[in-house]
Amino acid sequence: MSILSVNLKHLYQRRGLWLVYLILALLIFGIIVSPLVRPRQAGAGEYVVPVMLAVVAGFLITLAQLEILSRPFAYCLPGHRVVLRKYVFCGAAPVSLICSVVFLAYPGLDWPERVVVLCSAFFANLTFYVAAAVAAEGIRNAVLILGFLPIIGIVATGFFNLDVLLERVVVGNVFVVSIVGVLSSVAAWRRLGREGMARSHCAMPWIGFMDIFNKERLVRYQNARPEALEKRFRRHPRPWVEPWFLSRMERYDYSGPGRYYWGALYRTSALAVSGWYNLLLPFFVLTIMFGYIGRGAGVAFVMLTAIFAIGREVPVYSTMLISGGRRRRLTTTFWLVVTDAVLLCLVALAISGLSAAFSKVMPAFSIEGKDFSFSTINYRVAIIPLILLPFASAIELVFYRRPFLLLAALIVGMYVVVFLSFGWYEDVEIFVNPAFVVGSLVAGWGVFLLVLRRICFKWCLVGGEGRI
Repeated sequence: MSILSVNLKHLYQRRGLWLVYLILALLIFGIIVSPLVRPRQAGAGEYVVPVMLAVVAGFLITLAQLEILSRPFAYCLPGHRVVLRKYVFCGAAPVSLICSVVFLAYPGLDWPERVVVLCSAFFANLTFYVAAAVAAEGIRNAVLILGFLPIIGIVATGFFNLDVLLERVVVGNVFVVSIVGVLSSVAAWRRLGREGMARSHCAMPWIGFMDIFNKERLVRYQNARPEALEKRFRRHPRPWVEPWFLSRMERYDYSGPGRYYWGALYRTSALAVSGWYNLLLPFFVLTIMFGYIGRGAGVAFVMLTAIFAIGREVPVYSTMLISGGRRRRLTTTFWLVVTDAVLLCLVALAISGLSAAFSKVMPAFSIEGKDFSFSTINYRVAIIPLILLPFASAIELVFYRRPFLLLAALIVGMYVVVFLSFGWYEDVEIFVNPAFVVGSLVAGWGVFLLVLRRICFKWCLVGGEGRI
C-alpha cells in the first residue's frame, strides 16, 4: 500500500468527519439536487452557490493532512513530506465535478454549449478548491476561518452580489475561466510541494479540525505557544477581583455549599469580571447587528445561547478526587446554570433597551436595491435563554467528553427551534402566552435537574467519562 493510500484512509477512518459528511450531504441535496429537479432562473447567481462547498472541502482535506504533518514522527516517515499535494489533488477532481453538476440544468443552452459551460464551472470550482487548500496551508490554524465562511458568503452575496457576477463570468468567459483554473492548479501544485514546507509545520502547536470544541486540547495549545506566558500574565485578574470572591467564600463554612459555589464562580468568571471593559464592544456590536436583523433577533439569541452553552466549564466533572462531593457538585452546577441564565436574560434586556435608544439615531440604508432599517428588539426575547439554556446545559452534561456528539445534538436542537420559529411566526402568540412560557420553564429546568441528578449520583465524575 502506498503512502498516499494510507493517508487517504483518514478520510473515512476518522469518525469525527462522519458528521461533516452528513452535513455536506444535506447541503449538496439542497444546493445541487434541487436545481437539477427544478431549474432556477439564469443569471441570478444560484448556480454558483456550490462554490462554497468546494471551499469547505479544500479546507477540510488540507487541514486533515496538515494535522499529521505537525507531528514530529510524521516528519521522519519516508516520502511523507511530499505527499500533501498528491493528497489534496486526489480530492480536487471529484469535488469540482460534484459542485459543477448543477450547470447541467442551466436554462437556455443546448447540449454542446452546456458541456462547455460545465467544463468552465469545473475549473471555477477547482480554482476555489485549490485556493482554499493553499490558504489552509499558509495560514496558521486556518481551521478558525471555517467559522467565518458563512458570514463571508452572506456578505459577498447579499451586499455585493458576487454570486451573480461569478455566474456571468463562468457562463460568458469559458476559456478565461479554464485558463485561470489550469494556472491556479499549477501554482498550487508548486506551492504545496516546495522544499521546507513540512519542516515549517513540524512540531508546531496545532488546532485540529473540531478541536475548537475540545477544551483540554485548547488549553494545551495555549500553553504551548511562546507568547502564552506573557498573555496569561497580561490577562491575570485585577488585584481587587480575588479578594472580592474570597470575601464571599469566607462567609460560609468549609463544607458549606456557598463556599463551593463562589469558588466555582470565581474559577469560571474571574477573567470576565476583571476584563469587563473588553465586553463593551461586542455588546454594542450585537445590539446593532440584532437591530438590523429585525425579526430574526430571536433566532440569533437561540444561536447565542447554544454558543454560550458550549463555551462554559461546568463543575460536575473533574480530574481531582477531592474537588467536591457529588451533592456539592449537583447544587453548585444547578445554581451556576441559574446564574448564567439570569445573566443572559439581563443581557437580552439591556440589548433591547439599548436598541430602543439606537433606533432614534441609527440610519436606514439601501444596498443593491435591498433596504435595511434599524428596529427595536422586542424585550420578550429575554425569555429565550431562560427556556433554552437548561436544555442546552443538559445536552452539554451528557456529551461533555464527546465534542462531536455534543455539536451534533446542539445543531439538531437549534435547527428544530429555528424551524419551528419560522414555521409558526405568524402565530407567535401561541408561544408568548404565559401558559406556554411557564410550561416551557418547568419542563426545561425539570429535565435539566433530572439529568444533572442522574449524572452526579450515578456516573463516574473523575475525568468525565464512563459510568458506575
